[in-house]
Amino acid sequence: MKRTQLIEKILLSILIILIIISIPQFILTGKTIKQVPNQYSYTKAICDKSNYCKDYIIECKGNNLIKLNPTGFVIQQSQDWVDGRENRELCD
Repeated sequence: MKRTQLIEKILLSILIILIIISIPQFILTGKTIKQVPNQYSYTKAICDKSNYCKDYIIECKGNNLIKLNPTGFVIQQSQDWVDGRENRELCD
């Protein structure tokens, strides 16, 4: 009885492996996580005239803005503070 069960398990395992190998769309590699071309995200602090800055997650696809979500982080800079980073569009 035990030998029959062992043979059944081995045959079932072989059958499952053959099915997986024979299906070309079934990929078990990193290719399943393909990058979407020109789609990216980053964070940026956006400040108002009184230097009250809120941090945002910016999601872009090419040059188009997809989402602009606040992270919840804020900072109040002094009135004489100047942002030294380059001033560019959100998705360029």
